[in-house]
Amino acid sequence: MKKNRALSPDRKNHRRLFRDLAAAFLLIVLACVFTNCTSGQKGSDSAGSGHSLSPQELADLSDTSAESYGVFLGVDEDSFSIDIFDGYDLVVVDAQELRKEQLAQLHARGHIVYSYLNVGSIEDFRDYYEDFTDICLDRYKNWPEENWIDVTKEEWQRFVTADLPARILEKDPKVDGLFLDNLDVYFHMASSGKYRAESENAYEALIKILQEYHAGEIPVLINGAEDFVRRLLEDDMGSLILGVNQETVFTAITDYKRDGFEAQDEDETEHYCEYLEECAEEGLQVFLLEYTDDLSIEEKITLYCREHAFRYYISRHVNLVPSAE
Repeated sequence: MKKNRALSPDRKNHRRLFRDLAAAFLLIVLACVFTNCTSGQKGSDSAGSGHSLSPQELADLSDTSAESYGVFLGVDEDSFSIDIFDGYDLVVVDAQELRKEQLAQLHARGHIVYSYLNVGSIEDFRDYYEDFTDICLDRYKNWPEENWIDVTKEEWQRFVTADLPARILEKDPKVDGLFLDNLDVYFHMASSGKYRAESENAYEALIKILQEYHAGEIPVLINGAEDFVRRLLEDDMGSLILGVNQETVFTAITDYKRDGFEAQDEDETEHYCEYLEECAEEGLQVFLLEYTDDLSIEEKITLYCREHAFRYYISRHVNLVPSAE
């Protein structure tokens, strides 16, 4: 599989460097304006307080992103419309849930397409679920149709590095990379008395899986899994992945069934921001996935990501279906 053409670092691309510098300059100007607007207001030390951008100003600011990013895992072959993806350069979809012709449309429109692949758990609606029920672990909190899976088992390792990527490639020979989910299984096992003894083997199994993708020149983004990623970097193996996607840095999900959201705890936000900035310092691409319909929180996310050159997507639905405009 060819290497991703748009996300890989390209230090020789002067036009892109100029664009990034220009964006940084605009950010400084915006920050100065914003600071002036909020100065003198007691306690107005965040983008969510004091002066707030209008919805149109916020939309205009979002449009300045060098590469726009969208995560559309709730889109299946029945709800698919090519217009959903307008304005997004990099899109994450579940290729297993789309038809070959639909994936081809995405590439024809110039989108960079990453496919979702669940490494650390398994959903009961997948057609291969029954093949792996004997190696399922606990139910996944907040997702009743999903189970953690024992990644130490060789049959699962073979499936997610050979069989499942082959299925995706059959549908989408031009897929640009994989969006890997639930490598948090390492933390789940390490923090559980029931599975702790196998957690080291789980870590080694996940490394082996990543090495297989790397050998096949498949760029990967890891969703979440902070503990695993931190250890990966400590072990000098960060080159196995292209970047990280972190959910709920500035937002928190309070109701998974009714799309209930609120602002994330400030300490939690600070922790995530420190982690993501460390990832960036290690040369990883950084993406944020947030859930909110609060414009003041959207503004805060936008300003932070512009400042750090991180890409982000804000959804109004937990199941990542597009919002009706």
